[in-house]
Order: sequence, then C-alpha cells, then structure tokens
Amino acid sequence: MITKNIDISIPLLWGDQHFLKNEWGYINYLVGANGTGKSLLAEQIKAKFNGGGFLPRYLNAERLIGLEKQQEGRYGGGHLHIGFDIAYFEDYKTRAENTGLSSSAIIILKQRLDIRIKVEALLSDIFGKTIRLVEEGGYLKPKMQNIKAGEEYNLSQSECHGLKELITLLTFLYDPSKNCIIFDEPELHLHPQFQSFFLQEIRKVAGNPLEDPTKKMFFIITHSPYFLDLKSLDDLKNILVCHLEKVPTYVKELDADDQFILKKFLPRFNTHHKQFFFSPNPVFVEGYTDQQIISILFEKIGINIGASGSCIIDVGGKDELGVFYKLCKALKINARIIADLDAVFRGRLRRVICEDERSQAYVQQQGIGADLSNEIGDLETHLTGIAIRILNQETDNPKLIALKAKLNLFSAEEEHSKRVATLLAILKYDVDIRAVLDAPNIANLKLIIGRITQLHNAFKSCNTFIFPKGEIEHYYTQSAVDYLNITNKDTWFHAERDYILQANSTEINEGYPDLITILKEAVPVIDIEIQKHLKFEVFEWIHRVQTGIAKEEIKNDEELTRNAKINYALYNQILELRSLTINADKTFECIITISETLIGAPLEINFNQTTNAHNFAL
Repeated sequence: MITKNIDISIPLLWGDQHFLKNEWGYINYLVGANGTGKSLLAEQIKAKFNGGGFLPRYLNAERLIGLEKQQEGRYGGGHLHIGFDIAYFEDYKTRAENTGLSSSAIIILKQRLDIRIKVEALLSDIFGKTIRLVEEGGYLKPKMQNIKAGEEYNLSQSECHGLKELITLLTFLYDPSKNCIIFDEPELHLHPQFQSFFLQEIRKVAGNPLEDPTKKMFFIITHSPYFLDLKSLDDLKNILVCHLEKVPTYVKELDADDQFILKKFLPRFNTHHKQFFFSPNPVFVEGYTDQQIISILFEKIGINIGASGSCIIDVGGKDELGVFYKLCKALKINARIIADLDAVFRGRLRRVICEDERSQAYVQQQGIGADLSNEIGDLETHLTGIAIRILNQETDNPKLIALKAKLNLFSAEEEHSKRVATLLAILKYDVDIRAVLDAPNIANLKLIIGRITQLHNAFKSCNTFIFPKGEIEHYYTQSAVDYLNITNKDTWFHAERDYILQANSTEINEGYPDLITILKEAVPVIDIEIQKHLKFEVFEWIHRVQTGIAKEEIKNDEELTRNAKINYALYNQILELRSLTINADKTFECIITISETLIGAPLEINFNQTTNAHNFAL
C-alpha cells in the first residue's frame, strides 16, 4: 500500500462534503455511473499526487484528438494528419500532457528507442504489423505496415481506433518519465481480450515508485468489468465508487467472516458479478435459475430494468448474498436482494438484515418488538411447537400425512429446514392444519401467519424481498412442483424458461401474477412516458391550427398543410391530417391520426375550436 493523505473537495458535485483517503493501492479503480464526476475526481487526484516524488500523467477519454481518421480544425480537431512539425516537438508534448491527449505518444516513440522496441515487438507478434516514424519535409509522420501484405499506410487516417489506443496506452505505460498514470476509460475501442492484455501489462510495472523507481502507481477510470481484476481482498479495497451528489465510497474494513467468504468467492468472481460496481441499483439473487427467470420475465412484460441502472446478479447462496449486501452498504450502493424463504431462518443474510438499523427501526415503529433477531427467534419457537404437534397427531388427511413424512426426514442439524417446511404447509394448508390443533396452537397459528408478514416487511425495509411461497420454483407453471420436495430443479427450470421465452405478455401476466408483483416491488422501474411528451407536442400543433383558423389564415385542409406557422411537413412525421371542415363562423372539426410507431397502434383524434390543454388527452 502507498500512504498519502488526500483531501478533495468538488462543491459542484458534493456540496460541502470532502473525500478523504490515506491508503492507496498500486492499482486503483474509479467506477460509477455516467455523470458521477469520475473525470473531475481524476483531475483532482492528478493535482494532489503532483509532487513529493510522484510524477503524474492523466490521459482523458478524448485522448485521440489529433489522431482521428478525419479531422475538422474548425470544430476543435487538430491537423496532425499532415504530421508533427519537428520544430515543435516539446510544445506538442507539453500541450498533450496538459490536456490529457495521446498525440505526444508518437513523439515519445520517436525519442525513446527502448519504448519503441517494446511497442514494436507487441505489434509484430500480436497483430502482425510494424510502425515506422518517417521524417518528411520537416514533419514526423507515423506509418503502419501489415507485415504479410507489405503495404504501408498513414497511422491516423487508415489504422483502426483500437490499435491507435493500444499503441499510445502502451507508450505511456512504458515511459519512465511519469510514475503515476491516470487512464480514463482505457477500454475505449479495445476488444475485451486486449483489455485484459493491457491490464496484465499494467500489473507487471505496478508498485510503489517511491521505493522502486522502476514501478508506477495507477488510477483506472473504467466502465468495463474486464479491467476490475480482483485477485485479493486488497484489490477490492482499492475500488472507489463514485455517486451522484455524494463523495466516492470504498471498502475500509471487512470482518473475519466476510473475509473468509470473499476469499472463497473471489476465484469465481467473474465479469457478471462485477456489474454491481457499475450499477446504482444492482439486484442480487442466489442462483443462475433465479437470475434467468427474473431477467426474462422483465423482458417479456416490457420493463427495461437497465433504465434504472439495475441488473440481476446471481451469487451462489445466502452467505454470499449477505456479503454482497454488506459490500454494497459500505459502498453506499442501493442494492436489492431477492431471496428464498429460508433466508429468514438461517445464513449470513439473516444476520446482516437483523443488524441493519433500518430493520431495527421498522420493528420498533410497528410495535413488533425491540429486536428483529428476537422476533425471528420467537417465530422459530412457535413453528417448532406446531411441527411437534403435527408429528404427534394421528390423521388420515393425505396432505398432513405427506407433511409428517417430510418432517420426520429432517435431522437435528436441519431444524431450520423443518421450520420452513412447517411454515410453507401453514401458508398452503391453513384450514387442514387448524383442524388438528387445539385452541392454544390455533392461536399460535394466527400469530405465525401475522408475524411472517411483519418479518417480510421488515426485510423489505432493507430492500430485501423474500419469496413468500418458499423458492422461485413454487411460482413455476409448467411443472408439478412439490412444495416439500424441490428435487428436480434443472429439468423444471428449462421447462419454465422455454415456456416463458415463447409466451406473450398476456400469458406472462396471467401466469405469474404473484411473482411479477414481487419483482416489480423489488426492482426500481422507470417508465418512459412517451405518451405524455407526445401529448404536449400534438396539443401545441393543435393550438397553432386553432389560431390559424381564427385569424382566417387557414380556410381549408390544403392551406393548413402549406401554412409555414403550422409546419405540417415537420408534424406529419408524427401525425396525419384525415379531414378538416371549417364553418362560416370559424368553428371547425378536424380529424388527425397519430402514428403507430409512437404509441403501438394508430390513434384517431378529433379536435375543434374548444379543445384545450386541460381536456385534451391521447
């Protein structure tokens, strides 16, 4: 780790808040949604790390200015397609460094043979190309050649963006004149495999430059999970998550249990899991079957969860759900959890929910009790009592016979599973179970039913949503799923997935009402209200028509379509004039049709001189 006390204030983003950090990794990551101030933060980091042995360079996301295929100087582009004026090499380098551009990399390649050899070796061995820096008429011109084809061409005009990026990124990586490099979106134009390649090149030289002058410190601003190469818990602590209207957050400390679980999980931590660093509203589920069914259901009912910055991430189990819950809370990421019913009774998720101040506040406000954990424990005691009563009860009810057979299979170590099975039976066969209970146990039954609803709401207060029916399989419609025996998950999952993929939205809404209700509650949904915006545009046009007719500037439909103020040629892109009847007293009736491309089906609208914004509706 590198120790350096940093205090950054950006009032435009954070008001009077300050970002403070004093321990830094050799490779640090800045992530977050668009518009969260990552680039502004990077500029401040460059200033703070300038001095004290650190020599920073910042490459911004617009770094290829001057190396584009086509350039237009009037709009801010350079004129480097004709080459670099040799007389102004140092000026090019200074300007590029001050503005975060890549163009000076070409001059560095010309002046530093050691760097050029490294870059040329990679170009040759990976891409089968060579670079040649030609001096012609007082200008330095970078030329590329395909080794097999033999044809030479201009780098800026004929080479792909990805290779330009890689050449310049590698040049700055190998350049010894700077030891603190800030790369803004190094993934731009790079294939995922070359993103991983470049990150491995960074790792080779990452270190503390104050202790070893051959090492460099890095800050990587990225939207790409391929650049988040997390091999250790220290890597996790080096990720800064940027937010709207609050200072960046990072993981400071992890308790022993979290560290144990994360160490086991990190080898499985793939690009899919890393999405949560980039999402303001990630949704975590236990397994891939939950992830697939939930994602497809949202798509089929026409809800784009990406609009709210959400994504569905499967993590493997309740303990992992608990760890990701804590990580997101530490990073101030608004995470959502969708979990099976047994998460209420066991696992790390239960523990972290019970410790959360939001759930504690809820149970106290609702007068349920003083402590959520105690309330769950009380529910468990009542469930155990009901289970014992059912096991000791003689019955010829086939539902209860099946329940007793299941309860007898649980060992002493599986008491939580026995309680879940009992609770599911109570929720499913309330009347049957009441018939075999005495008055005190019937009272307990009522308490259990009321208490589980309260506990679900307590979990919801922490953005954790429990399947009341047990597991997602209990919501399946294409298989006869036994609520006591979830044993054929893979077969059931594929049957359900195949059905959902081919079903229409009506079939989905009718077939999965309870599940869809849970999902809509769990995931923030942003409705794109195109009809509202369309309404105002159409009414504005209608008002122009009313005015034109009142002023006798429009006397028939032909004059309407030709009138410059009406601008029918423009509005004809969203509506079509069907008929117009104008009376001698300037009253009129007009019929238009709204385009089906905007609202799904053509819509006919009648309006006249009395139509106004308050009563007009699409």
